[in-house]
Amino acid sequence: MTVFGSSVRDRIIANHFAYLPASEGHFPTLIVMPGCSGISSSDTASEEANPKLHPDDLLFRRHYRQVAESFRDEGYAVLLIDIHSAEGFLTACGDGIDIETIAEYIDASVAWAGTLSYVQNNNIHVVGYSMGARGVLKWLHGPRSEASNVRSLIAVYPGCSEHKTLTIPIRTLVLLGGSDDIADPSICEDLIESVPVREYITVEIYPGARHGFDIADAPPVMDIGNGLSIGYQKEAAEAAWAAMLGFLGTAK
Repeated sequence: MTVFGSSVRDRIIANHFAYLPASEGHFPTLIVMPGCSGISSSDTASEEANPKLHPDDLLFRRHYRQVAESFRDEGYAVLLIDIHSAEGFLTACGDGIDIETIAEYIDASVAWAGTLSYVQNNNIHVVGYSMGARGVLKWLHGPRSEASNVRSLIAVYPGCSEHKTLTIPIRTLVLLGGSDDIADPSICEDLIESVPVREYITVEIYPGARHGFDIADAPPVMDIGNGLSIGYQKEAAEAAWAAMLGFLGTAK
């Protein structure tokens, strides 16, 4: 459901998916920002028949739902933000949603999450994938009106070309595929090397891993055109998941 003409907060409320642990209580909470492919709907048959959605789009769209479910099963409340629907897009690969808009949605999502009864207000974390991870890095540069209750950030295979410098005032984990030909990891490595104070940032690089290395439904290599590829790598996926849970556990 898209609510045009409304505030970003109203659009988030109308366009999100909440995944809550079975028990009642206040939970550490993850705000998850998807990549450019968007998030799958309940009508998977219609999506598979949609010519605007390529096979790799379908994999990513399902993946973000699966990620949310996995985090929920670890005891986190998860708010999966459907920024695509909120902005009137099916997908946004190539163009459509800029990282400034994603950063604005992150800020508004953090503010809104802090009002929810099941959220531990001082224990909110933001996780971004691909395009969403680029938005996470942009949000770091502010202005961040709602930074005080964010305990940590995770950026999974982000693109880093928009940034010449990076400031890391919040604990941040960056996960990169060593053979990612969509989001060149060397650009992120060089950017992170420029960070003057490194105590807040942790970087993991998985040799041989491609963009989407944690998508279990993907083949080891999938050509998506223009010389670009995605692909699942079991070792990288398992290591990345362990790294995220360990990182979030120490940030609780």
